[in-house]
Amino acid sequence: MTATATKLQIPAAVADRLLELLATDDTFRDLFTHDRHAALITLGLDPELVKIAPLGCMAVETLAPKAAIAAARAELTTYLTAANNHTNPHVLESGAMHAVLRHN
Repeated sequence: MTATATKLQIPAAVADRLLELLATDDTFRDLFTHDRHAALITLGLDPELVKIAPLGCMAVETLAPKAAIAAARAELTTYLTAANNHTNPHVLESGAMHAVLRHN
């Protein structure tokens, strides 16, 4: 399968819930940082699709602060649900989020 064929499409409701939890929930933030596949499955995405999806673009060393994610939530929702949503790595990385969003 190609990366395009396996690319995970994130529904708007899931993206919104993802960002809500990243902006408010320390336990979820920890799960997302250490196992983004498991974190996405807890949001209701199909485990089989998540398992084969290339999620390198969602890898983060230091997750952006909760306040920064909350402040950019609308922009991030649009970014995560766009057809080409995984073209820029580390959109949720601390210090990189606004730079990535400005270039899209």
